[in-house]
Amino acid sequence: MTKNTTCKYALSVTALSALLVLCACQAPEPVHLDPYEPKAQNVRAWKRLHAEDIAVAQVRVVKTIDLDCAGLSIPIPVSGSFDSANDAFAAYWKRAMESELSQAGMLNEKSPKVRLYALIDSVKIQAEPTRLAWIMNLEMFSSNGTSMKESVVYNAPTDGLKNMREGCFRLAKGLDKALTWALLKTTSDPRFEALVQPGLGFTPSMKAQSLQETLLGEEEDERWKETPRKK
Repeated sequence: MTKNTTCKYALSVTALSALLVLCACQAPEPVHLDPYEPKAQNVRAWKRLHAEDIAVAQVRVVKTIDLDCAGLSIPIPVSGSFDSANDAFAAYWKRAMESELSQAGMLNEKSPKVRLYALIDSVKIQAEPTRLAWIMNLEMFSSNGTSMKESVVYNAPTDGLKNMREGCFRLAKGLDKALTWALLKTTSDPRFEALVQPGLGFTPSMKAQSLQETLLGEEEDERWKETPRKK
């Protein structure tokens, strides 16, 4: 190897090293989110219902969740192996409800007096310079034959936002608060009290298009495997 070749090789290695260092500096910062922890305000909302022995039977997310945001894939902080983001989010929601029920002393998975079901039609993020939001639409069902729909919007702060990359980090960090607000809004709704009254006679269909079909005029009875009696 000649002296000139050696110099060129040394320069190439130096340039490559500098490039690697530059790339490392520009590599996306990983997002770490902690598993959901029950919130005192939410636990108080559960206790105000004066119910007992509640189980969370099933949670399902219908529409495909897209959590890609400006090159950042927002993680769902739930342990386990899941086939899709939908399954992971459903588990995240279910465990959050169970953790709050347990903290309130109301969880009974072995011999419940009532079972709750959550059919989450959609989970979306809105990432814009003037708005960062989690948007969820869902329907809650009870084994006592009652149900209710809820729409939830949680807005993350946009003050001092420098770019959308930072905005996506704020959305990711706001997932915990979005779920906290979703559960609080649902359980604090006056209609929700009827869902936690004792009754085990009915099972919702939980079919993928149940919310959409209901909006299009689906018969009420078709939303249940076992149909509630008309009052």
